[in-house]
Amino acid sequence: MQRDVQCCMLYSQGKVRTKDVLRFEVQTEGPDCSIQAIILYTKKAVKCADPRDRKVKRLLRKLLQRQRTKAPMWPFPHDNLPVMSEDKKDNWEVLNVE
Repeated sequence: MQRDVQCCMLYSQGKVRTKDVLRFEVQTEGPDCSIQAIILYTKKAVKCADPRDRKVKRLLRKLLQRQRTKAPMWPFPHDNLPVMSEDKKDNWEVLNVE
């Protein structure tokens, strides 16, 4: 498995197929990272993608749909679901894939 990337400084070139993506992370712009990016961990490499790009948005929609269909049933009652922290929610605003 690929190691975690600390920060994308440039966007990667080339295509990434949905089936090759193992997981992805959202990188926000800040003091350590100069660009917003989607970090795609594939079977062979780690790619940095522009979240504003039309093809990247389409890829993210497919990945999110895949996550929803493969997600296991939550084993606990719904009132015990974990709550996403506010700092994590801020990262999801970057996606805007609808």
